[in-house]
Amino acid sequence: MTSQKKRKDMEPACTWSLLSEQKAASNSQSPSSWKEFTDYQEIFRKHLKEKYLNIGVHKCYHHGKHIESRLLVVKEHGISEKTPCGIPQQDNFIDMEHVFDPDEEGSSSSQTVVLQGCAGIGKTAVVHKFMYDWAAGMVTPGRFDYLIYVNCREINGIANLSAADLITNTFQDIDGPILDVIPMYPEKLLFILDGFPELQCPVDNQEEDLSANPQEKKPVETLLCSFVRKKLFPESSLLITARPTTMKKLHSLLKQHIQAEIVWFTDAEKRAYFLSQFSGATVAMKVFYELQQNESLDIMSSLPIISWMICRVLQSQGDGDRTLMRSLQTVTDVYLFYFSKCLKTLTGISVWKGQSCLWGLCSLAADGLQNQQVLFEVSDLRRHGIGIYDMNCTFLNHFLKKVKGSASVYTFLHFSFQEFLTAVFYVLKNDSNWMFFGQVGKTWQEIFQQYGKGFSSLTIQFLFGLLHKGKGKAVETIFGRKISPGLREELLKWTEKEIKDKSSRLQIEPMDLFHCLYEIQEEEYTKGIIDDLQSIILLQPTYTKMDILAMSFCVKSSHSHLSVSLKCQHLLGFEEEERASAFIPPASALNQSSQLCNLPASRLQLLCQALCNPYCKIKDLKLIFCHLTASCGKDLSLVFETNQYLTDLEFVKNTLEDSGMKLLCEGLRKPNCVLQTLRLYRCLLSPASCGALAAVLSTSQWLTDLEFSETKLDTLALKLLCEGLKDPNCKLQKLKLCASFLPESSEVVCKYLASVLICNRNLTELDLSENPLGDTGVKYLCEGLRHSNCKVEKLDLSTCCLTDASCMELSSFLQVSQTLKELFVFANTLGDTGVQHLCEGLQHTKGILENLVLSECSLSAACCESLSQVLSSSRSLTRLLLINNKIEDLGLKLLCEGLKQPDCPLKDLALWTCHLTGECCQDLCNALYTNQYLRDLDLSDNALGDEGMQVLCEGLKHPSCKLQTLWLAECHLTDACCGALASVLSRNENLTLLDLSGNDLKDFGVQMLCDALLQPICKLQTFYIDTDHLHEETFRKMEALKMSKPGITW
Repeated sequence: MTSQKKRKDMEPACTWSLLSEQKAASNSQSPSSWKEFTDYQEIFRKHLKEKYLNIGVHKCYHHGKHIESRLLVVKEHGISEKTPCGIPQQDNFIDMEHVFDPDEEGSSSSQTVVLQGCAGIGKTAVVHKFMYDWAAGMVTPGRFDYLIYVNCREINGIANLSAADLITNTFQDIDGPILDVIPMYPEKLLFILDGFPELQCPVDNQEEDLSANPQEKKPVETLLCSFVRKKLFPESSLLITARPTTMKKLHSLLKQHIQAEIVWFTDAEKRAYFLSQFSGATVAMKVFYELQQNESLDIMSSLPIISWMICRVLQSQGDGDRTLMRSLQTVTDVYLFYFSKCLKTLTGISVWKGQSCLWGLCSLAADGLQNQQVLFEVSDLRRHGIGIYDMNCTFLNHFLKKVKGSASVYTFLHFSFQEFLTAVFYVLKNDSNWMFFGQVGKTWQEIFQQYGKGFSSLTIQFLFGLLHKGKGKAVETIFGRKISPGLREELLKWTEKEIKDKSSRLQIEPMDLFHCLYEIQEEEYTKGIIDDLQSIILLQPTYTKMDILAMSFCVKSSHSHLSVSLKCQHLLGFEEEERASAFIPPASALNQSSQLCNLPASRLQLLCQALCNPYCKIKDLKLIFCHLTASCGKDLSLVFETNQYLTDLEFVKNTLEDSGMKLLCEGLRKPNCVLQTLRLYRCLLSPASCGALAAVLSTSQWLTDLEFSETKLDTLALKLLCEGLKDPNCKLQKLKLCASFLPESSEVVCKYLASVLICNRNLTELDLSENPLGDTGVKYLCEGLRHSNCKVEKLDLSTCCLTDASCMELSSFLQVSQTLKELFVFANTLGDTGVQHLCEGLQHTKGILENLVLSECSLSAACCESLSQVLSSSRSLTRLLLINNKIEDLGLKLLCEGLKQPDCPLKDLALWTCHLTGECCQDLCNALYTNQYLRDLDLSDNALGDEGMQVLCEGLKHPSCKLQTLWLAECHLTDACCGALASVLSRNENLTLLDLSGNDLKDFGVQMLCDALLQPICKLQTFYIDTDHLHEETFRKMEALKMSKPGITW
């Protein structure tokens, strides 16, 4: 009997007929039936208490995590609007017993809680303890009548199941009318889905297959998705446990949920655990001390399964084994250490026999993982060479355990053991006479392609770890077999291919890749892989200390210029710096080296150590939700003292403490610091911190770009910054203060900035957009802009509450400026009069303006004659944006008079949503006859129509037309104009982009355009068109076109 057939036969057989209107019917139950209902609850509670008694009695889980663990609640979908700048005030921790408590309004409506955690963190143990506490009446009193526990791994290999099967399986040891009782109050049910699997099928493909019928049998994956999507028992609550690798697809299934993550061991908890595992405190502390001497192992042991394995094998070992711990650098090292020490405890059997048992376990593990099986009967063990005598041997107790309540069903002590042994199975050489290999084995290529599909990311990580050059002898000694020749090279080639192949469907997550590379510990190979990456973006809600260790190992040797973005809000496994805050001196006293040495290690320490590596060439670093404490500031400061490549630093939504900013700025002032750009987006920054930044501005020889966006700065803070900007040694060239002024301080700040413009000859870009400057503020600002020392080339005053009065001031500035090249004033109510004032300044002979953005400025045709005169007279203006203004056909007619001038240098004209019709197309056509400079024309969202388009096409076909990009989205076009467009494509050799999206083009018109695109003269590279309504024949034509011209994109 094959394994798959056996699993299919294990399906629970049950029939269940739900009563209609069960809740209503339950209200009319007789007193005797109600008594039966409550009695049944008590029977179930008693059953759970007995089943999980061990967990209730002992203070530790079987593999390590203390029962009193806190959960870190992570709000996945946005951050509270009430927090300043959108910055979370602090981590939200909660005990497991309170996770289903009513909300602030007292509501206890159905909810879903997702408990996330990596392998070995204790997810299942937390759930079992919760079930025991519920049965004992210690948690959620009155909230739930029944808990239905589903071990997802145990049912994964079954072909089809129903919700009824899952329920009856939970109550299989209890006699009673379960199928009549459970549906009475569905809102008082809690379904626990433990070990939610990595989904194999796209979520969208499953929606139509989901079932709302508890009796209907479905594939396991579909059944579980039906629960998560609330198709089954929508009133009930859900508790789901999952690994991080599962979360991406799981999130797409969830509508509203709370996400929580088990907090890793702190140093204090780890110390307490070690004391509980050894007979004497002296021995326990010796082991704990040895562990702390190895930074990598100290970090890994914050994961409970690692601490449990170390304690388990060292409880009876000597000092030599404790010293050996210092060589353990990776997770694979720890597992090999565990299996090696277990092999040394053999009594009554030979080492060869022990190795034979281990090989049988490897085969069993691989077979089980291949068939999604975690429960094994005696026949399964025998089939893999493990006899009855072996099963009774204490040696196997280190790896296997009997399932509670069964004398003949086994499972691995921890699922990660099965994953590790599976990796060993594929690493070791399989003899041709090994009788079971033909039933279990896969090729290496098949294994690699099963990444994320049964063969978990952890299995792949173990493969990397086992194939480290220095581990081969240890692996062969423990398991008694040779490493498979060539596998290491195949694995490395596969990884390199997946990284370089942009079309790869595997889409390896960056953090998974880092863990794999960390496990193999080969710096040269890691350097080659990382150098192929241009950027690393890590934006998951939580990362562990182990994640940061792996990432830091990988990036420290990057020889290419790399960009790294890291979300630092929830970094698990790090000591909370707040605990030591009472011992940190104030910012003013942080200049003593002895005090700096006493600062606790920060959550950025590992990353900063990598950045200090002389070979690390990370160029850009973005830190999101990073609470910049004194410790973080100290670590970053050390980076800037040594790193010669980091030129761009960005803080996003950070709370920047004064002590942290002071230390950071001390690093920025060091002569070796080469930072050029500092960005702060939605950060909290005090005047004291701005004072520290001002000192940087007056000393740094490299800092040229300082940006504040949505970072509210008060008047004093801005005054201090301006003092630094006025310093003769300030080298800053770009200053951005977007949405950073308080309304009451805008005018006085403009005075400060005017004084900066008078003093600072290096400042060439000034962005004050989205600040309520008003006309008075701009008046003060222009006093500085008009000064002969002012060298500003780019000025952004968009969304600054300006009117036509501001335009008079700006016009006087334009008349004298010999440097301004770009002016952005969009989203201000300038009106026609205001633009007419601007045009007076633009026609001045000294003007060299190239880019003018007047979008959303309440303009009409009345200002277009003035703009036309600018187009006729200016020899520098190459870009004009008039988006979302009521220009209309008359206004465009006036503009075209300027465009028709042979010397008009305009290259880019945007008239999107300008209330144009087909009447304007003849004027545009005439302009295209003579204008040889226009390259980009945007007419989107104007009702040009087919007739207008046909007229415009005459100009597009003219030899003088040099247009390269044409935007015609939502222009009321149909197939009727496609003949004219096709004629353009067949004759115009300049057009490279055409946007026809949002128009009513059918198959006939699209096919006509495809025929034209095939012409050799056509150079179109990008073609935007709606395809949802097209027929198969048209798609075939489009595919044929793509094969003929591979460079074209749709």
